[in-house]
Amino acid sequence: MPENTAPRRLDGLLRSVRGHIRTLGLPRPDRLVISTPSGSVHAEFTSGTAPDRLACLLVWAASLHGVELTWTLKAAGTLIVAATGRTRSGVKLGLTASGTVTELGGAITSCRSTATLAGVFRLSLHNPEQVTFDEVALVVKAARRASAARLAVAA
Repeated sequence: MPENTAPRRLDGLLRSVRGHIRTLGLPRPDRLVISTPSGSVHAEFTSGTAPDRLACLLVWAASLHGVELTWTLKAAGTLIVAATGRTRSGVKLGLTASGTVTELGGAITSCRSTATLAGVFRLSLHNPEQVTFDEVALVVKAARRASAARLAVAA
């Protein structure tokens, strides 16, 4: 009877991901899903402000090789940003973070089928688009500026 290697595979993946986090000082994800059959890891950022969640995703994405980023506008005005890449040790990693368009300082059209982010990017509902690191960073920067402006008005 073949020996069950899943526990060893899980331990190896966990060690690899923990080492990646510690070595590079990466923010800890809120959720981590490890698949032993595929040898992949999925990390989600769900706490903090929307700009902070996207910023965490970008910090992680910058630590990976062969990164691909996409964003998708979902119903109720939620933007989902996803990234895939590989760690130096070869572990395939998927990342996600989300926030509402309004949390990110954007605007939704009256028909609710499109949104504008950072005054530049126009997204259509349920239409995933490849995006660059710099484009997501621009949205994070614009969202933080909008948040600071709202706080200044409230004070």
